[in-house]
Amino acid sequence: MSYSTVAKTELCRIRPESNCCALAEAYGLLLYSRLLSEGHDSYATETKGIADLMGETMASVCGIYADVITLARPGSNGCKYMVRIPNDEQKKLICARFADASGGILDKECCVAAFLRGIFIVCGTVTEPSRDYHMEFLAGSERRCDILTDTLARMGVHGHKLKRGDRWLFYIKGADDIIKLMKAMGASYSVQHIEQTRNMRDFRNNANRLVNCDQANIDRTLSASAQQCAAIRKLIEVRGFEGIPPELREIAGLRLENPEMSLRELSESLSEPISRSGVNHRLKKLMELAEKI
Repeated sequence: MSYSTVAKTELCRIRPESNCCALAEAYGLLLYSRLLSEGHDSYATETKGIADLMGETMASVCGIYADVITLARPGSNGCKYMVRIPNDEQKKLICARFADASGGILDKECCVAAFLRGIFIVCGTVTEPSRDYHMEFLAGSERRCDILTDTLARMGVHGHKLKRGDRWLFYIKGADDIIKLMKAMGASYSVQHIEQTRNMRDFRNNANRLVNCDQANIDRTLSASAQQCAAIRKLIEVRGFEGIPPELREIAGLRLENPEMSLRELSESLSEPISRSGVNHRLKKLMELAEKI
C-alpha cells in the first residue's frame, strides 16, 4: 500500500465533530470529485474507504443515498469502487445543498481544515517522504485550482499552480508545508512518519558531511605529509641526518616514520611535547632548508 493510500485511509476514519465541519468536508469531497459539476454523476476510486466515506457523507449531509458499486479489475486481484448518484433529481438536490458555497461554509478555521481534508481524499496524492517531499492536488479546472490555492493560503501553506494537458493541478514542495497541512487535516500517523523520515534523512546527511569532512582532512594531512617527507629525504640525501639542525632532527625522524600522523599526534609523540603550531613551524623550516639545496 502506498504512503498516499495510507494517508487517505487514515483521513477517511476521521468523523467531523460538528455539523459545520461535516458540511465543509462534504463540499470538498463533492466539488473536487466533480459530482457537483454538470454531466458528472459518478466517481471511481481504488480505495474502499473513500467510496464508503462518500456514500455516508451524501446520506448524512445531503439526504441522498448514492450507489456504491464494487467492480472487478481484469488482470488484477484488486477491485475498483464507484460512487454513483442514482438519478437527476438526486443530483439536483445535492447541487442545491451547496448552491451558495460562499455562505459561511468556510468561515471557521476548523471548517477550512475539514474542507481541505475532503479535497485531499478525492484528488490529492503525497509522495513517500523517504524519496521526496511532494504533495499534489489534481483540481481539474482552473476555478477549482484557484479555490484550493486561496484556501491553502489562509492556512499559510503555499505552492504552485500548473496546467498539465487540459487539467489544472496544484502542488506543494517541502516537508514543513506538507506537515502543516497534514496536521491541520488530522493525519497524525502520517505526520509522524514524515517527521521520523526527515529526522533520519537529516541524520544521514549530517553523517555523510562529517565523513566527507574527515576524509578531506585526511587527504590534506597525507598530501602535506608527502611533501614534508620528500623534503626530509632530500636533506638527508645531501647533508646526511646529522646535517639537519639538532632542533629539527627529532621531528624529521618522527615524520618519516609516521607519514599518516596529524600535527597533534606528532606533537604528543615528541620527547618534549610542543604545540601543533610549533610542530608545523619546524616542518616548514625543514621544507625551507630543502628548497635552498
